[in-house]
Amino acid sequence: MSSDMMLAGFASCLKIEKKLFEELIGILKQEENALTQSSFYKFDDFVSRKTSLLEQLSQLDSKRNQYFKNNGVALERKDINHWFGMHCPNNHETQDLWSELLVLADAARKLNHTNGLIISKYLQHNQCTFVALQCASGNIFLYGPSGQAYI
Repeated sequence: MSSDMMLAGFASCLKIEKKLFEELIGILKQEENALTQSSFYKFDDFVSRKTSLLEQLSQLDSKRNQYFKNNGVALERKDINHWFGMHCPNNHETQDLWSELLVLADAARKLNHTNGLIISKYLQHNQCTFVALQCASGNIFLYGPSGQAYI
């Protein structure tokens, strides 16, 4: 297979990966919106869709990493950028796809982190509510993970 054909296949994988990240970001935004509105009835759907997308992204990530390894490229950003400069100097579409992919991956990471923080706040609130209910029912002592009593 020629180098140009391999590069075209690589670019095709990047396009698919970009599309999947865009879809993941859309789901993460919907999830964030649902969390901020305390609307939890769609969470099973969000988890299912995210799991499917993450599995596909993981497969494409492995395929991309294997492509780089097969071409003697270390899996470091600077090495990958250098490889693009050497092997795709006139192929700005592939370089642009890579740059867009990095931006999308970072956006997905940030959205996921934000959603995790919101979920942690809900969990904290629920734990405090549970403690208050336990205290109100006369069971003022609860035990922590170390076995010590706390209120």
